[in-house]
Amino acid sequence: MKKQNLDSNVFSLASTLFGFGDTAEKKAIQDSIATTLVTTSDIETRIMAVYPAITQEAFSATMDNYRKYIESYNFMTVAENELTIKHNLQVESFLAENCLNEVQNEFSKLFMKKNKSLSARAYNNLVDEFCKEYGMIICRKKIQEVKYATELIFQNLLHLYNSQLMKRNEQYIKLGVTAIRPIEEFKVNSFLVTQLKRNGIASLDLCRKTVRNHRKRLEECGVFVDYCYKGQKKPVELHINTEILVVFDLKTSKLSTIGNQPVTSYNGKDLLDNNESTRTSLNEYKKKENVKNIPLFDKEFPLVTPSNFFTGTPTSKEQNPTEGAGAKKVEIPETLSEKLQSLILHPQELAENLADKLYNNYKPIDLRILEKEAFHGTMLKEEFRELCIQDFFKSMSKIYKNTTPYSGSWKKAITLYMNYKWISFTGDSFNKTNILEDITQMRWRGEWARKWFVKNEFPPLFPYDYFDMTRKTSKEVGFEYTKVKYAEHLQSKVKYEALKKKQQTNSVRRKEKINHSKKCENEINRFFKNKITMPQLFDYVEKNLPADFLEKLPSIIENKSLKMNQKVAFDDDFLKYNLSEF
Repeated sequence: MKKQNLDSNVFSLASTLFGFGDTAEKKAIQDSIATTLVTTSDIETRIMAVYPAITQEAFSATMDNYRKYIESYNFMTVAENELTIKHNLQVESFLAENCLNEVQNEFSKLFMKKNKSLSARAYNNLVDEFCKEYGMIICRKKIQEVKYATELIFQNLLHLYNSQLMKRNEQYIKLGVTAIRPIEEFKVNSFLVTQLKRNGIASLDLCRKTVRNHRKRLEECGVFVDYCYKGQKKPVELHINTEILVVFDLKTSKLSTIGNQPVTSYNGKDLLDNNESTRTSLNEYKKKENVKNIPLFDKEFPLVTPSNFFTGTPTSKEQNPTEGAGAKKVEIPETLSEKLQSLILHPQELAENLADKLYNNYKPIDLRILEKEAFHGTMLKEEFRELCIQDFFKSMSKIYKNTTPYSGSWKKAITLYMNYKWISFTGDSFNKTNILEDITQMRWRGEWARKWFVKNEFPPLFPYDYFDMTRKTSKEVGFEYTKVKYAEHLQSKVKYEALKKKQQTNSVRRKEKINHSKKCENEINRFFKNKITMPQLFDYVEKNLPADFLEKLPSIIENKSLKMNQKVAFDDDFLKYNLSEF
């Protein structure tokens, strides 16, 4: 039986819901259009209702019709099986008395191979035609009766069908649709049947395959008609036999059914595919609060990489060649470790240079150079520690541009760091890699201190007092207090990364929402152009867009319809006048 396709103009919201003028005129247009559409449409084989529902009364009536129908069906099935037994006995007798020729053997094998997937009733009809032409050489199949367990499956399917109808009724009530229409098809999902529960207990302890087998049996007996398979990822669509189904119209408060309708329930149906969707299409949409504009954290002070990180250029000693020698001595270039070692000064010499302000424009050693030395160099860890301490003091001399500390104060500060900085409890120096990790922190803290002194116009203490490791509070104005600021900097950096990630997530969600809005608008425009029906519009929004779009769909359609009506009304009023009057 071919599935009936309804004209999209019949139940289009644009042509049946809203009219022009005031509310009374709208209602009159709605009633007239609804009456005209129903009488002119070929929908005699469908139950008509405004808001169909399977209430307790309708459910009882449907189950009574089901039991009567199944009893009649099983009675006819028993009669057909008796004919099948007689036919099979004749085949056995014929095969015992006759020897099949080559044509009969080949044709019988091809017949069974070709038609083995058909239902029993369709297979038996072909067997009768085959035996008339080639003799009684193929047996018929026994037709299965509908068992009592199938009734339980049918009851649960009715419950799911009622849930589907009520969900669609809620959408139509929001839109104010009052036109009578044929009830929609039943979308069967075997997975949902297995998940039904009563008081927290599974209603049926069955697997999906068992549910599909019972559904197939109901199709074979004619309880389910107009089978439509739409793909492996979509549920099967079908209708319940109108001789069985009874629905209650919530609009008229009456039971709706079709009386005296001929039922072709015993015609076999070829089910080419029994696949159906076993997944539930669940579209989740989470709402998040908008992110407020929060100022970015303080920028990290950039490290300046000098083009030449050496303070001096090593000079090569020239040697006078020996008289009569025919070759010059080849000079071996210094390694990176040797160049760095040459930068280490005596503490007294360094203190005097600092007091003389020779390093006011000093550029620290490039971190990449120190990293290369830390992992691949040949310097001792004591030498590397001393190099980094001297490099630090050279960088910190910038905060004393406007003051004149003595060399003795510088010498005492250098000695303090040499005795306590990057020293373990055993008295050994830290590993070069551990020292390298602290250099970035030390440089950031030094730059923060320099900017703080410039901003507050506050002269720093003498080096020995300023670099005293016991001055850890802000009131003591010591370098150790900068550890607190560096910790705050790290926290702000982590916070910024979290905010940045959140902004990126919100950006993706915002673009998705814009895309969903565009899709919804396109489908609504198609609906108003009568290219799709209202059920198709609701199905598309429900399956492809977030849940809030389905909730807002009635109001969106209503607003768009009112705007269209206002525009048309304005055009009609304008056309009343003759252009020559202006």
